[in-house]
Amino acid sequence: MSTSGPRFRAFISYSHQDSAAAARLHRKLEGYRVPRGAQTAQPGNPASTRIRPIFRDREELASAASLTGSIESALDDSAALIVVCSPGAVASRWVNEEIRYFRQRHPDRLVLAFVIAGDPGLDPRQDPDRAAFPLQLVLRNLSDPAGALFEPVAADARRSGDGFSAAVLKLIAGLLGLPFDRLRQREQVRRQQRWAMLGATGLTLSVAFAVLAWRATVARNEARAARAQAELELTSERQTREFLLSVFELADPGEARGNEVSVREVLDRAVARIDTTEFSRPVIKSRFLATMGQAYSSLGLNPRSVELLRQSLATLPDGDATPESIAQRIDSHLELADVLFTMGKYEPALESLQALESPDLAGQMDVRQRAEAANVRGDILAYREEDEAAMEAYQSALGLIDGETLPREADASIRSRSLGGIAILHHFKGEFAESEKYYREAVDVVMPVFGELHPDTIWALISWGSAAYSNGDTKTAREAWTRALQLALRVLDESNPEVGTIKNNLARLMLETGDAEGAESLLRDALAIDRSRRGENFDDLAYTLNNLALARLAQGDREEAAALLREALPIAEASHHSTLGVILNGLADIDCQAGEVASGQMLAERALRENAEAHGPEDWRTLEATLTLRYCLALQTDPGSEAQASVATADSALKGITDRWPQQNYFTRRASEQHEVIARAGLR
Repeated sequence: MSTSGPRFRAFISYSHQDSAAAARLHRKLEGYRVPRGAQTAQPGNPASTRIRPIFRDREELASAASLTGSIESALDDSAALIVVCSPGAVASRWVNEEIRYFRQRHPDRLVLAFVIAGDPGLDPRQDPDRAAFPLQLVLRNLSDPAGALFEPVAADARRSGDGFSAAVLKLIAGLLGLPFDRLRQREQVRRQQRWAMLGATGLTLSVAFAVLAWRATVARNEARAARAQAELELTSERQTREFLLSVFELADPGEARGNEVSVREVLDRAVARIDTTEFSRPVIKSRFLATMGQAYSSLGLNPRSVELLRQSLATLPDGDATPESIAQRIDSHLELADVLFTMGKYEPALESLQALESPDLAGQMDVRQRAEAANVRGDILAYREEDEAAMEAYQSALGLIDGETLPREADASIRSRSLGGIAILHHFKGEFAESEKYYREAVDVVMPVFGELHPDTIWALISWGSAAYSNGDTKTAREAWTRALQLALRVLDESNPEVGTIKNNLARLMLETGDAEGAESLLRDALAIDRSRRGENFDDLAYTLNNLALARLAQGDREEAAALLREALPIAEASHHSTLGVILNGLADIDCQAGEVASGQMLAERALRENAEAHGPEDWRTLEATLTLRYCLALQTDPGSEAQASVATADSALKGITDRWPQQNYFTRRASEQHEVIARAGLR
């Protein structure tokens, strides 16, 4: 055994039949970037940003009588053991041997279970074909095979459990000794910011015609600028104009549908027309395929966008080295990388960017293209949590366009995206004042150029509001979100999911500042949108339901609030949502107020555990659950030392809540009411 401490962060034990899942888990663990503030020391690296190395490679040892020396050495050199659990692992002699060896030699080290198949509730001795946990993992006493079992620390990767990604995040939280929700929240922030970073893709639904027209205008103007160079360009421009006119003739005016035809119909018919049109040069066809790909992307139809962008690239002959063809190849690669990033396909997105580094393209990119490539690279790196490299990319984009004479629209688009990316990186670091500053600068960049109704402007306003909210500046947040909602409603359908998101966020802010009635109206709209457009499995539906329940509680309607919370509870449980403990606390308080003290106490105890694990013991949600539990106890406990202790605990919890919520709202009002009941019980 190594005398300098464990060499491996963890040892993955798995059955041969589970090797694919083990390999996937291994890649996820070693590829994860540890957030700042959660980095743990390793030999030679006091602040590791990676969970590595992870030991996985081992032979099945079918002919061996016992574990080999190399496996025992690796187990001794591992800080933790991760067991990939399934019926195959239950049946595997060597998985059980590795668990037994590790638990006996290192009883103080962490053992984690990663369930991919089977039933974790079954005894492997009685039902080995269906059980998930190997016997050596769950035996309380390893020397007593017939003895009692215990439940190991487990992450359930099955679809009916946490799901693979959430289970991996739980495993990482266990390895780092952190609350699961602390890591999950960062992922949620990035998911919420993704649409904003991309220029508010969802907000462009009703302005897709404008996007298409703008791209077409660029193509037309480029052709006109080059017309004097050759008669061939005149032919290209004529074909471009004629094709665009033919596209909009497809609106079928003979059926009086010119004002009703959808953007998607026009795009579908236009793509069909491209396939049957004879273009004088491949680059013209490539340009239109790329333009249609961009238009589909603006509608959120990303898979179709990727298809068309790849067709755009395939249309260009390999040997075509004309400036126009090279420029189109670069633009198509850039747009393809951006759309792939939107879809979360980070490696393919980077591959598309790397294609631009080839000898025939690298030296041909103009300033605009190089700056756009830097921004896309920054977005990808930010999502991969390579924050320093992402910051360098955004700053590189700004440096490229500083001092250059670009069209105002191109300069503003590139500059606002860079500033927004830098703002998000500061947000991730908890530097909310810096984040707000950069978002404000992004607003100042886009507003004069694009006007209020442009997606980039609305994105900047929403993001600015988010940064202000995180910075405690609720006044600025409310103003920014209110303005963003007004603008979004002018360019979006009222049932658009992004409208629902803005209404939900704005309503939450109103709740926190004491305007429950105003919040309720927005939340009912947001809930209707979520139910109709998001689907029943949308995890953040729990957030909207909980917020509406709080609005009803603030107005004294416990009956509807309870119904909303009961609807939210299974959604939050299924997704391990950050609101789970809050929902449990709300139900506990309602039960105890209604005289169902026993059930209320059980819910409060569970809420306290969930919030403490997810948010930490000093978080206001944990203090809120502490107060609710003491309130329920005060309703059924006789005077005595426990009641006196409850008063002391309640005093501390109330102070923490009022410190967090300095303004009068439902949280502080209800906490004070609970504290009064607890104090009376303790003083009787």
